[in-house]
Amino acid sequence: MLDILITGGRILDGSGNPPFAGHIGIDRGRIALIGRGEPRAEARKTLDVRGLVVAPGFIDVHTHSDYSILAHNAGCSTLFAGVTTEATGVCGYGVFPVNESRKAEITNRMAGISQVDAAEIGEVDWTDLDGWLNKLEKRGIGYNLAHFCGHGAIRAQVMGDEGQGGERVHPTPGEMDAMKEALASAMQQGAFGLATGLMYAPGRNATTREVTELARVAAQYGGSHASHMRSEGEFLIWAAGEFIDIARGSGIRATINHHKGLGMENWGKVNQTLRMLERARDEGLDVMCDFYPWEYAAQSNLGSAFYTDFELTPRSYEALAESLTDDDQWEKLKTSLVEKMQEQTEAQRKRIKHLAGEGIRAALSKPMENLYIVHSPGHPELEGLSVLEAHGELGRFDHYFDTLRWLYLEDDGLTQTAGGTMSEDDLITTLRDRHSAISTDGWTFSRQQDRRRPGAISLHPRNYGTYAQVLGRYTREKKIIPLEEAVRKMTSLPAALLGLNDRGMLKPGLFADITIFDPETVGNRADHSQPDVYPEGIRHVLVNGELAIEEGEWTGSLAGRALRSGR
Repeated sequence: MLDILITGGRILDGSGNPPFAGHIGIDRGRIALIGRGEPRAEARKTLDVRGLVVAPGFIDVHTHSDYSILAHNAGCSTLFAGVTTEATGVCGYGVFPVNESRKAEITNRMAGISQVDAAEIGEVDWTDLDGWLNKLEKRGIGYNLAHFCGHGAIRAQVMGDEGQGGERVHPTPGEMDAMKEALASAMQQGAFGLATGLMYAPGRNATTREVTELARVAAQYGGSHASHMRSEGEFLIWAAGEFIDIARGSGIRATINHHKGLGMENWGKVNQTLRMLERARDEGLDVMCDFYPWEYAAQSNLGSAFYTDFELTPRSYEALAESLTDDDQWEKLKTSLVEKMQEQTEAQRKRIKHLAGEGIRAALSKPMENLYIVHSPGHPELEGLSVLEAHGELGRFDHYFDTLRWLYLEDDGLTQTAGGTMSEDDLITTLRDRHSAISTDGWTFSRQQDRRRPGAISLHPRNYGTYAQVLGRYTREKKIIPLEEAVRKMTSLPAALLGLNDRGMLKPGLFADITIFDPETVGNRADHSQPDVYPEGIRHVLVNGELAIEEGEWTGSLAGRALRSGR
């Protein structure tokens, strides 16, 4: 007797092959049988899914849900998107390893992103990956989580944060050995590879050689390299070359995370970087990229621009509005903001000078240059303009911070901004590339967010609508790629990157992670004004053989697992 029998659907097995009519039997969390025609087996529960597509559960290879999963452990935004497995710990940072100096930072970041008080996060009572995974298993999670080990987190643990030693370009031999040991320990505990964030502190100070040596360690354990490259704009092509050099020098399989050409002046460069990846594969390297199908990068509430320390400390709109309304308080805050930006710019110049001596190219970011207004309920005429363009268009204030203050108060704290712009032509070019996987670069949530909360950096429709956007807009409507290819980019391709041999396909013996959707109605409903709206057309989702979404409703299941590489 099977646990569940799925009948009447069109099966897409995740390989890229066309669909076929058939049925799937599930027993004890795994796929027990796949057949064509009428089933002969009996089951305790039968799902009749006529007219629907039965696919492997989607696998998101790039998320930051490690910072929201404790407060949102059901992971409803992830499940309603059809995703059954996420990879996290990316962009070089993450929730492990942890020492005493990092505990407060991790707690505050979790609280800020999750939009809860720090007390609700509870004690940071883990120090390594094993402790973190045990924490998740005890808490219970709605879907599967695989974790990378962040290079920046290791570097900060060994060398210190920027300003405390982590700004140094060259680690001592002892520090390099300590980083290798920390990574090896994480790999032994089940990490899926090394994640770098070469645009972020403190990883941005590292040389190509340092990253290559660490990638060799991860490769020895069968791990992957997930790379937020050193540049996604001015030096994108150079950065792609560095990424390939690291893969060549370490022998690791690797992906360029959220691949894009950021900023109008860099549109079209992905044509060259994708050709570079193709030539590297011809050479024998196992390299690919992942991306999200949106034309703006990370979205946040405008109130985040007024943090003098740029930390994710939870604050209320009311408290911030009070300080912005008072002219004396505002002048003090503005002075602090300007001074902080000047300090950061000077620190960037010093770092770039040091890296240039190593033959490494790094761009000097200019404050507010690539920050765009994507939602203003009171002034929709400003939407689509950069902050600097809006400041010039209005012409009412001497400094752009005064413009932002005015707009934020005019909109009652609902103004939304997004960093950077991308070309839809580039998105389509990347989507057509056979070696590009779909990802979100998002967070998981189980309830709606406060869009007025100043620390809400995670307000972006990609958290909810990425996979439906590809299936609806780019597959059904624009017909950029066939449905079976879109599903492959969401399932077996990311599984191959992670080395997940028991998920990502519909085959007997594999775990029964399954997403069932209506190909005629599936589509995204989230946008920049309402980023936390579930997509339509995702009808059923099974995680490890249990129904998590049934007829478009969450069942309350917490059948997810904290995955360990190689186990």
